[in-house]
Amino acid sequence: MELFHYGEKDFQESTKPWNAGENRELSAFDKCLCAGWDRAVEAGHFRYKLNIDQTKVIGKLGYVAQLNEKRAQERRKPDNICSVNQPFNPATFNFGKIPASEVLFQLGDGCVNDLNDKNQCGDGTNKEVMKVRNLVVINVSPLEYGHVLLVPDVDACNPQILTQSSVQLALEMLLLSKHSGFRVGFNSLCAYASVNHLHLHAYYLNHELFIEHTPVNNLKGPLYELTSMPGHGYALQLHGTDHVTLSRWVFQITDYFQKKEVAHNMFMTRGSVFGDPQGSTNRTVRVFIWPRKKFIGTHMWLKDEAAFNVALVELAGHLPIKVESLFNELTEESIESTIRDHLLQSTEYETIKHDLVSMFSQQGS
Repeated sequence: MELFHYGEKDFQESTKPWNAGENRELSAFDKCLCAGWDRAVEAGHFRYKLNIDQTKVIGKLGYVAQLNEKRAQERRKPDNICSVNQPFNPATFNFGKIPASEVLFQLGDGCVNDLNDKNQCGDGTNKEVMKVRNLVVINVSPLEYGHVLLVPDVDACNPQILTQSSVQLALEMLLLSKHSGFRVGFNSLCAYASVNHLHLHAYYLNHELFIEHTPVNNLKGPLYELTSMPGHGYALQLHGTDHVTLSRWVFQITDYFQKKEVAHNMFMTRGSVFGDPQGSTNRTVRVFIWPRKKFIGTHMWLKDEAAFNVALVELAGHLPIKVESLFNELTEESIESTIRDHLLQSTEYETIKHDLVSMFSQQGS
């Protein structure tokens, strides 16, 4: 299996703002991912040919709507999900069962260390170090170009619950890209995750999203809150810290959600430093986390009454639309109404906010 080795020297915290020109720079990681993805297309390993020929930008927040009927019609049947903490079931579909043709490469050196252990793989000082496989695989039902899944430690058979090491790996994956439109995200169980095996989504979108420069309000220390989008949630940034510390903060929030059985979505993207305007060259990584209503079961996935399901990309402002007639009827009002229907009641949200502010206050962040 091809290995993509990297170190911190390969990380790119800042990318060019969108007004810097149409050409997107590509790193060695981008070239590796895109070349593998293109080969998979040519070999016919996807469930359908990605053909997004209708895209429009809607409303003052610039929602990017794309018609993608094939994804709704031909994607793999999702698992029957009943709990945010549902155990892994080896009898159902998981990424240990995919054919080798769907695997693009292994990310990293295959070494896992305890997060508090300073020993490094191969230095001969820790004989207990275990080898793991962090896979980058194609999403056979893509929503955009380069749509892949990051599967941390595939052989551990972890359920769809974020760990601190998986958040850190996702941040590193984002930092390896020079492309301003490369995004990484996560759907928890009961938040439109369709497979109960730990994985994150990553893909390219050649459109700027409002969330890259949306205003945020500081709550406590590194914890911010979204103030200008219909999906109320939380925000953190890489600016002023390092990616290991940022991954710890993100994990503290998602771990709280897991313990409280709160469904949630996460989205990582490049954007302006908090407080800077759109188009600023002072750019960083932004991370957004939304608590939301639980979605139970599978039956709603195939319904056409709603133009889109509300998961990680939709909360960020990217809307893959399931039906052409609904695509043509989209308005900013209908989009935001659909998103609000999936959010928590204000009382529950405020309770969560109080708890998170207390959490960050107690640790002195």
